[in-house]
Amino acid sequence: MKSFSKNTPKYSIAARLRQAGFSLVEVTVATGIAAFGIITLLGLLPSGMNMFRDAMNVTVSSQIAQRLIKEAVQTDYDLLVGVAPGGTPVAGVPVVKEIRYFTDEGVELPAADAAEAIFHAHMRVMPGTDLPTLSGVLENSSLATVTVQVALNPQNQDLPIIGGSTDPLAGTIDPATRIPFTTFTSHIAKIK
Repeated sequence: MKSFSKNTPKYSIAARLRQAGFSLVEVTVATGIAAFGIITLLGLLPSGMNMFRDAMNVTVSSQIAQRLIKEAVQTDYDLLVGVAPGGTPVAGVPVVKEIRYFTDEGVELPAADAAEAIFHAHMRVMPGTDLPTLSGVLENSSLATVTVQVALNPQNQDLPIIGGSTDPLAGTIDPATRIPFTTFTSHIAKIK
């Protein structure tokens, strides 16, 4: 009978294999940590998707407003403020433009397809914008304030517009509405 000593290659390989494995406790703890991490990541997925959707809505709203403001800048000033060529607009009386409709990608739709719209854009032009001066306020009839409000309105509800010419918000979407909207403002000057 042959005796094996601990220095033989066969014994040292088996000893190394026994020492290289993980114990049941180590495997259980590692599995628990991995499961906790995966569950945490899956739990964050809905909030991440909500943030992504909100970011897309803000981006599309900004693109729509930018487009409408650029169109207003390129429009003849008299036509923009609703007066005859060479006429003087009535200061403090807003000119409300027709509501325009857009898809979720910011593509404009004709009014006939308003039922398919996701975004509704409302535009108000306030001619005769007041300018601050050292001695008070100076009315400038050659400067108009353009307010574009883009509403996220996939249910196609009517947009409640504030009325009354004395209200500074006259001609804008009522902030008390449940329809979320974003407001963008720009100033357009008459070229003489």
